[in-house]
Amino acid sequence: MTVYGWVRARPVLADVLLAAALAAVLLPLSVVILTASPGPWSPVLVVAVGVVHAAIALRRTLPFLSFALVSAGIAVPTLVPASALPPEALFLPSAVVFPIALGSYCSYGRWPARPLALAVGVVGAVMLTVRCALVSPMHVPGLPDTVAWVFFLGFLLAVVFAPWSYSALRGTRLAYVAALEDRAARAEAEREERARRAVLDERTRIARDMHDVVAHSLAVIVTQAQGGQFAPDRAPAVLETIAETGRQALADMRGLLGVLRTDDSLDGFGPQPALGDVDDLLHRVRAAGLAVELVETGTRGPLAPTAELAGFRLIQEALTNTMKHAGAAARATVRLTWGSEALAVDVTDDGTGKTSGDVAGHGLLGMRERLSVVGGTLSAGPAPGGGFQVLAVLPYRQGASA
Repeated sequence: MTVYGWVRARPVLADVLLAAALAAVLLPLSVVILTASPGPWSPVLVVAVGVVHAAIALRRTLPFLSFALVSAGIAVPTLVPASALPPEALFLPSAVVFPIALGSYCSYGRWPARPLALAVGVVGAVMLTVRCALVSPMHVPGLPDTVAWVFFLGFLLAVVFAPWSYSALRGTRLAYVAALEDRAARAEAEREERARRAVLDERTRIARDMHDVVAHSLAVIVTQAQGGQFAPDRAPAVLETIAETGRQALADMRGLLGVLRTDDSLDGFGPQPALGDVDDLLHRVRAAGLAVELVETGTRGPLAPTAELAGFRLIQEALTNTMKHAGAAARATVRLTWGSEALAVDVTDDGTGKTSGDVAGHGLLGMRERLSVVGGTLSAGPAPGGGFQVLAVLPYRQGASA
């Protein structure tokens, strides 16, 4: 971690350490000057200087209070009667703390921090110049006293303007960085919201189709069963209708348990129950004009039916995207690698188009939803040799071995 990062992570501790360091260096020198000629105001001045150093520890947590205490403490020597104060007491080493407090107030304080800090700094510079001019004349060879004091005032104003200008520039930069961070945060939140809505839409479609399948099929079965009570002679036909409706409902339910065909799925391809039907799928894909090859290695393992269905849907979705986006001359390869614990499904094409089907869209989201149901994983992106690659891993059933 950098020093800047450490300070940002521990602002209170950093300010306390800064105040302690400044006090260790400047406070003893200031106390020596104030106590060199003891007087009735010496204790007050020592306390004021101590408050100045302590207030620096609050420069970020309570910037206005910190600046107010430092300004008041620095102003005390200019308000003490000249007869009770040695001239050098107007130039205490602890006065170095004032520009730090001014810049901190401008950076961390609320409106009207900057104009107020500038006004206090200018008034303080004028007060100090007037007080010094009244106490003792300035003797600069070749310069009238008035011109010398003008230069002195200009120096004090420069000391005030330097931290004020720096804080203004820093504030502008911080505002710009904050705007960028806010924009990035909002973009990330919008992306997450879109993803969340896509998942909800996917599940809503699942629920809707589940309702359609179950409601329609059960309605047919109930109607046929009730009608059969009053027409015993039609019992064989009624039972056949009930059986056919049940088989169709079961096939539809298998396609809806944890998966839902997206709008990008292959038109005309009904739900397929297992990877054993991949050959038929590839035959239809070839008939649609896509050159595709199947490469299968290893010994088939004990995949659950839902995992086989998810693998089939993955191949179907990936080939659909290849047909849509890879170009007319594209070729695709489907690799089924049966391992010791899982099946790897790899669908790769050599097309030049964007074959992901809008990687951030619902197609890939649907794939991941299907695979997550069976504990699988998915990765999709440009293939090393060109084209696009979709790779999924489907674990075998627990308690079974390949």
